[in-house]
Amino acid sequence: MRNRWLSPIAVVVLAAVIVLGAAFDPSGLAAPYTWTGADLLPVAGLWQVAAPAVYVPLLLAGVGTLAWAVARERAPLRTALLVWGAVVWSAMAAKLMMSLVMAFDDVVYLAWSTGFTGVKAAIFGLPVLAATWLTQFLRRRLTSSSASPPSPGPGTGPATSSGAFSPPAAGPGWVVAGVAVVMGASVGGVWWGGSPVGYAIGDSPLAPAPEAGPLGCLAAVTLLGVMTWALNRRLGATTSPRAVVAGISALGAAATLGLVEVALGLPGDLAGGDTFWAPAIMLRLAPALSFGALLAFATAALVALLPATLPARKAVLVHARTGFTVSAATWMAVVVGAAALAVPLLEPGTATAQPPRTKGLTLSADRRIVDADGNEVLLRGVNVNQLEDYFQKFPDKAVTRPLTEADFAGMEQMGFNVIRLALSWSALEPRPGHYDPAYLARISWAVETAAKHGLRTVIDMHQDAWGKGVNAAPGTTCENGSPMHGWDGAPTWADRFDGAPKCEFTGRDISPAVARAFTNFYQDRDGIQTRLVAAWGMLAERFASEPMVAGYDLLNEPGFGEAPPITSGVLLGRYYDRAIKAIRAGEKRGFPHLIFFEPSVLWSGLGFEVSVPKDFTDDRLLVFAPHLYNESITIDQGTGLTITSIERGFDLASRAAKYYGAGLWSGEWGWFGDAASAPIRKYTDNEDRHRIGGAFWVWKQSCGDAHAGAEDETGGNLMIEDCATGKDLPPPPEYVAELSRPYPRSAPGRLTGLTSDRASLTAQGEGAGCGLDVWFPGGARPVVRSAGLTGVSSRQTPGGWRINGCAQGAYTLTAHR
Repeated sequence: MRNRWLSPIAVVVLAAVIVLGAAFDPSGLAAPYTWTGADLLPVAGLWQVAAPAVYVPLLLAGVGTLAWAVARERAPLRTALLVWGAVVWSAMAAKLMMSLVMAFDDVVYLAWSTGFTGVKAAIFGLPVLAATWLTQFLRRRLTSSSASPPSPGPGTGPATSSGAFSPPAAGPGWVVAGVAVVMGASVGGVWWGGSPVGYAIGDSPLAPAPEAGPLGCLAAVTLLGVMTWALNRRLGATTSPRAVVAGISALGAAATLGLVEVALGLPGDLAGGDTFWAPAIMLRLAPALSFGALLAFATAALVALLPATLPARKAVLVHARTGFTVSAATWMAVVVGAAALAVPLLEPGTATAQPPRTKGLTLSADRRIVDADGNEVLLRGVNVNQLEDYFQKFPDKAVTRPLTEADFAGMEQMGFNVIRLALSWSALEPRPGHYDPAYLARISWAVETAAKHGLRTVIDMHQDAWGKGVNAAPGTTCENGSPMHGWDGAPTWADRFDGAPKCEFTGRDISPAVARAFTNFYQDRDGIQTRLVAAWGMLAERFASEPMVAGYDLLNEPGFGEAPPITSGVLLGRYYDRAIKAIRAGEKRGFPHLIFFEPSVLWSGLGFEVSVPKDFTDDRLLVFAPHLYNESITIDQGTGLTITSIERGFDLASRAAKYYGAGLWSGEWGWFGDAASAPIRKYTDNEDRHRIGGAFWVWKQSCGDAHAGAEDETGGNLMIEDCATGKDLPPPPEYVAELSRPYPRSAPGRLTGLTSDRASLTAQGEGAGCGLDVWFPGGARPVVRSAGLTGVSSRQTPGGWRINGCAQGAYTLTAHR
């Protein structure tokens, strides 16, 4: 007898969880649904109502339907587990449909990303599991214990061998194994190690994917098949539809695979002295769950059709001549084994086109930043924010400090060879289509003056928390969090908040207004993204022939929007692709420059992120430029924990750059607080270990900057300002010593090793040419030793010494005071 209350109770409990989550988690990062408080009307596009009009109804309908389908089951725990599986399955299916509405195309990425929804659903589905267990338990207690269960009738019992939902007993397990092989061959190469979180979890040794190799692939397929068979056998002793049970069993088998992968990866995740093992559980489970959702759909469909193609009476095949009997399961095992062994041969090609040669900086075949002569270049320097258009937080204080040639001279004296020049879209394009000529002149002056002092420029389209427009009106109250003040970035004419509260939760970037503004930007509402793309084309044309422009940073710490990773992955990648195309069009009369691209702001806050699709562009002059704030201003530091250590942060960034076939550069780092206790030496040691460059945040910061507090006594991070007098104070000597330490500005061929401290350096490399240029700080001539180098010389320059030489093959250079 069907329990007619089961389905309504499951739906009501789930609806309550959705409402509570929306109320108490305005970030939406953990809740099943985010209600930002933004207006639903007028509707600018289907994407705007995708969550309430697609995701929530499909989730509730899916759970209600599947719960109704299993409502005949009497065993409380079995029923509860089936409904719990229905919640997870329905959540991922609903998320995929919502994703397709918001960002049609990139279907594989969108299907893969539903795994994160699956992980959340497994958690928010627990109250539904408890409620359905209690419902079934009370029903069984209230049902007369003397009533005998009905005898299985034709087509209704578990022993039935025909009908749409009654495959042979072993059928679902072998169906899942076969489907896993097919799916592994088609998408396995981009589902685990080849996915947007593959850099964080590495290649899985156990997965239906080429990366696992023959044995790992075969073991994964076997595990999926056996676990589906076992779960189906356990859950299938019921009157519930066999296809539904088989599908949920397949999903459970995939979840089991994910848990095994978690266990296999745990030793490495625990190493490093941080707590990365915690997010790594989610990062490993999510791909398995999304793979399991697809596996479940295919399995349910095939199991429903299986009796028509493989009746139970033909489950045993007899050879016509010999009489040798072979079960259908055995034949399937042979086929699955052979196919599983073949899957690793289908590894998708990883070869990429050779980056083009230019008159400026380019990339080598192995993704190192090199100059036009093929010398490896380490770009080390500082961020410059003195051209930014910040919100006026304090009426009596300037928002920036003046940028003068003395600043560039000071950077030269510290041995820097690059600046990351932060621009503000609001100052660049104060009205749609109108570029401020005075602001453009200031940008050109900064690039030219930096070049005079040996500094290349990375032009950075900077923003923090969208822009000035997020400033909350006086008297604003926030149920959760606190009212925001304005920041920097977008012009007010590009603001599209749709009534979303201008409140922040744990930080400026977790805000309904910021999330809605970025979602509208990613969807190019009213053409606002098109305007910024055009601005990039204009800037690229202006600097098309400038070799001292190192490249373009497309957007600083992009907001994650209302539906990550749809917004922060697929849609952010589409903006990047449009901006790159506009830049290349603007450079037609010059030469191509490097493109620096960042993950969303979540990387700066967590030390990892689900970033843009691997194929977001076909351009090859790419540099992955995350902000490595590990052990500095990441969210975890406020809790006393370290999720991703400095060492792990570098390793993750390096693997992510490799995933994209890009170079690596740390666009921002620093902000450690007290210089005396800061782990800056640990950071610089890892910078040398990975042989990369980066830009310290920040050269000069005003006491009136939006980052500053009302009670701050000093402003800045490197060049300090006295907030009471406005005068400059000496920079922290600990920072100066580490930032100006010796390093090779350029080296022939490629660097193979680098260690340095404040008073010494050892560099190894291999290559040919006279491009060796090593910076060494201080007034005393360094003691230099070398092997494999000729013509080694030292010349004094502002702030230190430059050591030059020529190489022909392997070489080593050491220098010390």
